Amino acid sequence: MLSLPLRQQKILQILQSRTSYITGAELGRQLGVSSRTIRTDITELNQSLVSLNAQVLSVKSKGYLLSAADMELLVNWVREDSAFLTREDRVRYLAFQLCLCDTPISLYDLEDEMAVSHTTLDHDLRHLKFRFVQSAPHICLYQQKEEISFERNERKRREILNRLFREDWDYDSKGNAYYGYEFLDEDILEIIMKEVPVHLRHFNLAMEDSSLVTLNLALAIMYHRIRSGHLLPDAPPAPKPDSAAQGAVQDMMDALEAKLKCAFRPEERDDIYQLVASSHLLDASLLTFETVYRYFTDLTIEMANDYLKNIRDVFHLDFFNDEDFYITLLQYIRSLQAPIQTWNAQGNPDITKGKLAVEYEFAHLFQLTAQKYLGYYLHSAELLYLAYCISGALEYYYHHHPEYKIRTVLCGHLNLAGVWSLKRKVLGAFANYIDVIALFPINSRSAYDYSDTELILTTTRKEFPSAEHVDVLRISTFMDSTDLLRIQHYISSRRMEHLYPNPSVSLASLLENAFWHERNGFPSRFAAIEYLAQDFIKEGIVGDDFIADILRRESICPFARCPGILFLHSLVPASETRLSIAVLNHRMIWNRYKFRLIVMAAFTPKDATLVFALTRSFYETYYDAEAIRLLRTKEAVMEYYQGDPVM
Repeated sequence: MLSLPLRQQKILQILQSRTSYITGAELGRQLGVSSRTIRTDITELNQSLVSLNAQVLSVKSKGYLLSAADMELLVNWVREDSAFLTREDRVRYLAFQLCLCDTPISLYDLEDEMAVSHTTLDHDLRHLKFRFVQSAPHICLYQQKEEISFERNERKRREILNRLFREDWDYDSKGNAYYGYEFLDEDILEIIMKEVPVHLRHFNLAMEDSSLVTLNLALAIMYHRIRSGHLLPDAPPAPKPDSAAQGAVQDMMDALEAKLKCAFRPEERDDIYQLVASSHLLDASLLTFETVYRYFTDLTIEMANDYLKNIRDVFHLDFFNDEDFYITLLQYIRSLQAPIQTWNAQGNPDITKGKLAVEYEFAHLFQLTAQKYLGYYLHSAELLYLAYCISGALEYYYHHHPEYKIRTVLCGHLNLAGVWSLKRKVLGAFANYIDVIALFPINSRSAYDYSDTELILTTTRKEFPSAEHVDVLRISTFMDSTDLLRIQHYISSRRMEHLYPNPSVSLASLLENAFWHERNGFPSRFAAIEYLAQDFIKEGIVGDDFIADILRRESICPFARCPGILFLHSLVPASETRLSIAVLNHRMIWNRYKFRLIVMAAFTPKDATLVFALTRSFYETYYDAEAIRLLRTKEAVMEYYQGDPVM
């Protein structure tokens, strides 16, 4: 049996899900380590994989790809080796056993089964309580002496079982459940998965993948629980105002009764109706600005308008005219209000949040609306899906604001036909963002007036001394994929600049006037947050709501998303825009990442968009994890961030 360190197991898990090469840098970003560490792990990993006739292929400039004579055998060996290695796996196992057992479970037996200490099991139980007792479905966990059990609430137990299977559903293979088919029979699930779409289609009902998976699993779990004598309690008939959902469920359940040789009581049917009615999508072709009042409640529309107003007031962008986005936002809010919610897993949330850093700030602004109308704050998955939604809104916004197009000239050593071809290729890929205003030969570069130019695309390495304040990108004569990626990255950076036009303060001045703390150490991340926030609170720059907002954000989705530097911030209005910075004695681990530099920011309302500029400075323009790791003093930090090209 393989015996791999946790990080090497994670590398295998990432590689198993890929069909193309992945670079060492990308693996390092996902795991919070350097490319050098990845190379070392790959070397050791290949030594371990010899016995399984497998190896990790390494190709220069392409990265790594897993190759195995029998991939299924490899997957099974890795799963068996790491069954209880992580806390997450142990908590899932505990929840699974507690849902299925009708009698209390001995803690001593659990320690033996998982090969963990009493202290480790105690920590696991605390995490279990956080996930299922303190959070939905809020099931009660009883503990008497050295035995534990869940309350006998069949609906809550089924909800937990559904989540356990759903969280590890594999959309690329047939074997979908995390625990194999020890509980869910493969043949039964296959029958359900074939039958359900037929009846949904017949009633013109569409569901998102995550909702459809939830429905399939709910039916399979219902079948197995009924067969083992675990029924939902008697209840009066539920109202069914959604006639399409009622018809689909009625036919679906009748067909499954015949095929599975199992009777479904009215309570079971009502449960499935609630799931379908609350999660099927509305017909987007019927939804317009004029018709939304027929399909959405007044509360849903009021929440959408409140959120868009907050975006306009804080970030000065008006999304009210984007009909498609508005309708999608209404559907998103409708799903938040549904009694049953399903949010598909998005892989590593740190990667998603990193790629949607700007959009996540917009999404976080919805917390004001959520608390105001729903009485609670959204969790990480809900916020990240809203960030996806915002990314589409920003794309539309820039597309319909031609004044943001980058005024570009093409300067090349090719004949006119060749340079003209490059122009068409550039516009074919980036016409929404680039306006090519001139073509000219390289030897005419000194005579051209660049006063109305923002970007030069050139096929040579010649300099443009008369265009000192214009950006220059070198491209090949064939406009290959590398050129396209370089231009795309440039456009992304420039688009961010439109979010913080004419900043009132520079990064250099913010650093110079910051509160500085050198050679510090903190026992926990929350201690660090409270310590830095006190600088602002003592000076009367912010109130206690500032620190409460940062702590809440941290508990929902940790700020740390890459090694080297941690950027903490809140948009709770401050009387002054200031930074508080700590340079630690020793690197601190936070959300699996190690860093020495912590920056906390407070913003006045007029400076709120500076959060985008600082995010770009810290995590893109100046980001070098290895270099930042060596910064140990205020002077070193100030010197590292000199130049301030972003703001």
